[in-house]
Amino acid sequence: MIAALSAISYAFLLVTVGLGVEAGPVVSARKFFDVNAETNLPSWFSAVLLTVTGLVTFDVGRRAHVQGRRWSRHWMVLGLGFCYLSLDELVGLHEKLVEPMTAVVGDSGVFKYAWVAAALPAVTVVALFYVRFLLALPRRAAALALLGGVLYVGGSVGLEMVANALSDSGISEEGLLLGTMQAVEEACEMVGPALFLSVVAGLSQRSRTLDATSSASPASSSASAVPSA
Repeated sequence: MIAALSAISYAFLLVTVGLGVEAGPVVSARKFFDVNAETNLPSWFSAVLLTVTGLVTFDVGRRAHVQGRRWSRHWMVLGLGFCYLSLDELVGLHEKLVEPMTAVVGDSGVFKYAWVAAALPAVTVVALFYVRFLLALPRRAAALALLGGVLYVGGSVGLEMVANALSDSGISEEGLLLGTMQAVEEACEMVGPALFLSVVAGLSQRSRTLDATSSASPASSSASAVPSA
């Protein structure tokens, strides 16, 4: 679904911007499929994806808490975080930070959209808080979860800052170059949560398999970040 939405959106970008087609139906179709636009099909899909990821992750934490397992709060906080991101996807909560942050960092260069200045310290705090949690996960799951986070943050914050700098240097935001960067950015923002959701599902399946074959020892169940079904 992510590949399809990204491909369709980029195809319309090539047709309208690259080839200069401005027919009404084509322009309207581009708006409906544009991954960089709001209140359309890709934005709805992203919000649903984030919501599902948040609910599944929170439920993993809730089950871990009931069973007295370690790291339950980390799972639940992650779940709430994804649910917040889904709300932000729909109503643009981060845009409320533009005005106050602009007064602090200005509105040029990488901080043309000043909300990214608030996102950077928030991401740093979350990353530090979850270092031990990631180390407690199985190696492959930890690597994939980290990759999902890097893709999401790298797209939503990293590429946004690069695009801001290019736009501030005079490159048109309506051009093909920035349009391509925005397409990659939005694809990363969808792939990241989907990858993390697959990690959570895989860990839950692994836990069910282990519980079906043998009972985990109290020491291992308290030290591991693997969720229990």
